[in-house]
Amino acid sequence: MLNLKRVVCDISGKIYIPEELQEHNERILIHISDTPVCLYPQLKRLIETIKPEYIIHTGDIVDNIKLELYPKAVSTYEKYVEKLACIMESSTAEIIVALGNHDHSGIVKEYMKKSTIIEKSDNVEIEGLSFRISHFSEEILKAPADFNLYGHDLSLESGIIDGKLFFNGISNINIIGLDSRSSCFLKYP
Repeated sequence: MLNLKRVVCDISGKIYIPEELQEHNERILIHISDTPVCLYPQLKRLIETIKPEYIIHTGDIVDNIKLELYPKAVSTYEKYVEKLACIMESSTAEIIVALGNHDHSGIVKEYMKKSTIIEKSDNVEIEGLSFRISHFSEEILKAPADFNLYGHDLSLESGIIDGKLFFNGISNINIIGLDSRSSCFLKYP
């Protein structure tokens, strides 16, 4: 039955959320990165279902609009930043957004009013755990923390290096249990 639910989600373009994650009893952090607009409805569903305490987005908020390459698409970009800000900030989660190379700092700051914005990289303490957050893996590698969250490309895969945990938000949606220090990965649709 479990595999059937997963297959149905895959076919219908939905994020499969395991029951144990839906019924969790610990503080949860969701890490996403490089999000195309088509993913927004599923992110909304995920956030409403899991009710995380923290949401970390590691940049390229509107990934299908490459502002660095197409600066004239700024008005469309702005519309979608507002949409994602509404989805994320309507939750009770604390939100941290690291700007990506295709993000517009001024627009992100205008719409993500409840969010903490990281320009390049930063070390952050969350629930007594140390996190390094950036869009770029090379920024992460300058001073890795116990938990390292990033996106941008696949040059640094998720895994463990020297006892430190690395989570690439392009590969998967990363879910971190802050009490158990456990993690699971959800496939993007």
